[in-house]
Amino acid sequence: MRRLNEVLAAEAASTAGTKVIDLNITDLISRIVVQFKGTNSTGVPTAHPATMVSKIELVDGSDVLFSLSGKECQAINFYETGELPGGANIYIDNQQCLATFQLNFGRYLWDKMLALDPARFSNLQLKITHNKAAGGGAPDAGELAVFADLMAKEDATPVGFLMSKEIQSYALTSSAHEYISLPTDYPFRKLLINSLAFGKSPNDQFNRIKLSIDNDRIVLLNNVRTSDIVKFMSKVRRFSELVFGTGTGALETTYFTPTLYSQINISPLYSTLAATVVLGQAFGGGAQVLADSAKNFQLKVSGICPHGSVEIPFGDQQDIDTWLKMTNVGNLKLDLTAGSSVGSSSTCEIISQQLRNYK
Repeated sequence: MRRLNEVLAAEAASTAGTKVIDLNITDLISRIVVQFKGTNSTGVPTAHPATMVSKIELVDGSDVLFSLSGKECQAINFYETGELPGGANIYIDNQQCLATFQLNFGRYLWDKMLALDPARFSNLQLKITHNKAAGGGAPDAGELAVFADLMAKEDATPVGFLMSKEIQSYALTSSAHEYISLPTDYPFRKLLINSLAFGKSPNDQFNRIKLSIDNDRIVLLNNVRTSDIVKFMSKVRRFSELVFGTGTGALETTYFTPTLYSQINISPLYSTLAATVVLGQAFGGGAQVLADSAKNFQLKVSGICPHGSVEIPFGDQQDIDTWLKMTNVGNLKLDLTAGSSVGSSSTCEIISQQLRNYK
């Protein structure tokens, strides 16, 4: 039996904080879905709606099973499924913006081989850190809801689940190297490298990538240009989204999810615009828009690299046996070289997705 379970009925989340939810579930969990809504108080964009959720964690006591920011979660969701989770990228006064985040424990929904089995843990808790005013158009009200897609235990016998975490976040310095020791406890399905800065593409932020095992005994990526990786990797797809806003008569930064190779079409919404101009190449998840004051518009934006992320997949993403195994691996090291002109106060985040087997 498969069913959708309401873990947390929609409730007000207007005060910034961390919501802690005890997961008193006995069925297998294929996916957890978090939704956060904000009611805009202005037509001037603050930030992408996903910014309203700064962290999602799944823990069993001190054991962290999932830990990503809202933007990181949406980025990995795209590389898992090939599409963005549902949302409403709206910057219109008194309308709601919406961000959705998925905690996927299998290769796909209802995966019988990989799922989270609550019986394997003693105190599962979901922690959601949120601030409704951090995204959208300065929302003055927020709402949080959580759902879970469940399977009966007689329908599947999972051997483990996918564990996704931010391994490291650090401040970028132009042209500098950063050496990162990756965990070697579980096989890797994928790595994500994220760096988001307005007006910058991911390859402006981290320019070269080297990944090696045991001090270069095996070199998986040998100082490869990020600009080349995004061109030849088969999992990189172009995606589209709609963005809705209100003109102010002045230049305003409007935020969206693609950060590279972005194409934008703009059209009026509900009314006629005398003059609307999108200025500059749209890198870094946003563009400056000049539109008539108090007139609504819509953008159709397409591009790649959601929230500044680049995926490094290992093997056939549906075949567990082809993933990067850690057997007899002493160390796994990532060497990132920053671009020559990174965005001001930029950070870079390293995200892992590993197969955590049940013992």
